[in-house]
Amino acid sequence: MNLRYVVIAVVVVVIVVIGVALMLYMPRTTGPSFNELLTLTNSNTYTVNYNYYIYSNIAGQSNTENYLFTYSQRGTTDRYIFVTTTSYPQTSLYIVTTQLSNGTILQCIVEPIGAGCSAVNQTFNLVNLALPVINSSRFTFTGTQKILGYNTYCYASRNTTTLGSIMPSAIESGLGSLPVNITSEVCMTQDGVPLLVKLSIFGSLSVSGYSAPINMTQMLQATNVQDGTYLSSNATLLLGKLGVNMTG
Repeated sequence: MNLRYVVIAVVVVVIVVIGVALMLYMPRTTGPSFNELLTLTNSNTYTVNYNYYIYSNIAGQSNTENYLFTYSQRGTTDRYIFVTTTSYPQTSLYIVTTQLSNGTILQCIVEPIGAGCSAVNQTFNLVNLALPVINSSRFTFTGTQKILGYNTYCYASRNTTTLGSIMPSAIESGLGSLPVNITSEVCMTQDGVPLLVKLSIFGSLSVSGYSAPINMTQMLQATNVQDGTYLSSNATLLLGKLGVNMTG
């Protein structure tokens, strides 16, 4: 065999091997659409513990809050949430949403100032809960990130809205119509389990001719994941204490 052809064949093989290696080790520039994973998020069964962090700086007055946040869901209707403060004295909030055998979707809330249940016409998922203003078509793929050993797909959305549409309490203080810029970020596993959810709000407030910045961030960062697990015993126990029969 002509040596020249042997050399050419070897070079071609080397180029192919390098090309395959680059494809394997270069970071992904595309991923499934946000809507694809959000559909899985709506119906998956999982339990995740999060660190829940809230920071606000309004006109120079800053505040930081930290919570432990447990979110558990089964299918499209069953939800269990447990939130507790990390400071002393600890206060806790519980939310359970479930569908009774008669088809009614019931949501029960237990908080320090009271408890009660009411029928609702829809359920939710954690992404919708943490990001009150969601326009799915605005989310674009930003890359992949490894979180707790999971390869997650990350997406971001930037939007402009009013402060009152995000924080209803701002309406009472007269700041409801204040325009703010919002950045929403979500990282989800290939099964649609959100491991990072972040909402950032930026704006400015005019006070006596001076401009004061508004900066708020809330973030859920996963610390533990249980695939395929729903905290049904926790939900049933809480509903039982509220006098709710799970069988309807």
